[in-house]
Amino acid sequence: MRTTRVVFILISILIFAPVIFLQGRTIFRKWKEKQTRQALLRLGAAVVLCLALLVFIISLYRFTLGYQAPLVVERIVITFTEKLEQNMDTTQYTQILLDNGLIDTDFQPISEIDLEHAGFQEGNTYDVFIGEQTFDGDEDNTVVLYVLHKNREGGIYTAVELKSYGNKWKAVKHRVVVQEELDEISGMKYYEIKR
Repeated sequence: MRTTRVVFILISILIFAPVIFLQGRTIFRKWKEKQTRQALLRLGAAVVLCLALLVFIISLYRFTLGYQAPLVVERIVITFTEKLEQNMDTTQYTQILLDNGLIDTDFQPISEIDLEHAGFQEGNTYDVFIGEQTFDGDEDNTVVLYVLHKNREGGIYTAVELKSYGNKWKAVKHRVVVQEELDEISGMKYYEIKR
C-alpha cells in the first residue's frame, strides 16, 4: 500500500505541476499587463480544474485499493498482525475489517485454536510477506493469496480467500495453510509488506 501511495503521489505531481506552472505563468502575465478580470477568471478556472483533478485522483486511488486483490490482502494482514501484536480479540478484529469494507459479512477468520496450533503468539512482532501469485479459489469469482508471517522463531503461512463483488474484492476466509498446500507453493517468491 505504501508503494501505491507513492505511485499516486508521483502521478499527482506529474499532473499538477504542468497545470500550475502553465496557468500560473499565464495568470502572472495577465496580471502584469493589468488585465485583472482575465487573470482572476483564469485563476478561478485553474482552481476548479485542480479540484476536479484532485477528486479524480482520490477516487482512482480508492478504486485501486479495492480492485487490486494484493492490496486488499495487504490491508487485511496488516490488521491481522496488529491483532496479534496488541492481543486484540477476534470480534474486535473482524469489526475493524468490516468497518473498512475489507471482508464479507460471512467472513471466517482464523480461529484462536488454529492460531495456537500454527504457532502464532499474541504480543509477538511479525514481518509480513505476500506471495507473488494469485490462485483461483474453490468457488467462482474467488482467488487465494498466500501470506508468510515471520518472526525469530520461524515462519507461518496463511491463505486469504477473496471474492469479487463487482469491482471490489472482499475476504471471505483467512486460514492457516496445511502441509500439503505448503508443498505446492514452496517455490513461490514473497514480497515484504512495509508498515
